[in-house]
Amino acid sequence: MKKVRAWMLLGAALLVGGCASAPSPQLPARPSSTPDLSGHWVLTTESQMGAQDSQMIVRQSGSSLVGTIIGEAGEVDYTGSVHGAAVSFDFILDVQGTALKLDYSGTVEGDTITGKAVFGQFGEGTFTARRK
Repeated sequence: MKKVRAWMLLGAALLVGGCASAPSPQLPARPSSTPDLSGHWVLTTESQMGAQDSQMIVRQSGSSLVGTIIGEAGEVDYTGSVHGAAVSFDFILDVQGTALKLDYSGTVEGDTITGKAVFGQFGEGTFTARRK
């Protein structure tokens, strides 16, 4: 009987010790190579018509971006992504009843994003976004 009790105590001690030494589960972290772009930015878009500044609000979850761009013509929601230093986002504007898709793609370095903007069939330009 004493041997059975000793084996049971040893088994219980091993079970408790094994559970205590097991690593605790961790939530998946954002890869260190993915920058956090969340916050408020000033987006300057250069086109054939000159430069236009807009306010850009970025909300980020992992590599997904969503937010709002607020400019002279109103505001528009956008979606995008960030993979390492590569950033892209797009949105659709209603231009006199016609949907115009604008695509932005660029590179983030610190608190600045620079790149190319494509204005549907109306050409291309460049952009710079700076964190406020």
